[in-house]
Parts: sequence; C-alpha cells; structure tokens
Amino acid sequence: MWAYDFECDKTMAEIISTLNESGPWEWVWRDKDAFGPYISSVPFEGVRAKIYDLDGYYSNGPTYTADFKLGGGCKAERAAIDNVFSDLLGKLAARNVTEGEGYD
Repeated sequence: MWAYDFECDKTMAEIISTLNESGPWEWVWRDKDAFGPYISSVPFEGVRAKIYDLDGYYSNGPTYTADFKLGGGCKAERAAIDNVFSDLLGKLAARNVTEGEGYD
C-alpha cells in the first residue's frame, strides 16, 4: 500500500465529479465509520484506490489522502498507476502533494 496527502480547494462532491468527468477511472461514493464518506475506484483489476478527507468526518478539505492497494493477481505496476493519478491531481488543482501513510 502507498498513499499521497494533498491539499485541494474542492469539496469531496466536487472531487468525485471532476475525477469522473476527467476519466479514465470511475469513482464511487463509500462510507466508513473511521473517517466518514470517501470515494473509491478500481482502476485496474486487483487495484483499489480511495480518497478521503484527512481532517476527519465530513470536513471537506482542504487536506485529503489518496491511498492505493494492490491485491493478488494484480498486473498493473505502481508507476502506471502513479502516472495516471498525477494527471488527475493536476485536474483537481492539487497542491502540496507528499507521500502519506494511508489507512487500511
């Protein structure tokens, strides 16, 4: 698993809208007691991506975490995933992108 922390002036609703309009991955709403609503995607078979608000339940930014997990049988490489996600961060006008810890 690996993760990125970033800042963005968009709300979670704006983030999912922007990402789904931009493609190529499809994002859906989810919810988890530990950190509230979040969005997730399965960009490739065996890959799970999620974005959640780093500031806590229903905070809506400006700090977010995106984490990625490779499952068994995954044929995608991290570099390919990171390349697409870097483009998506640009579409979100994300800033201060750093490596994060993620949450499993």
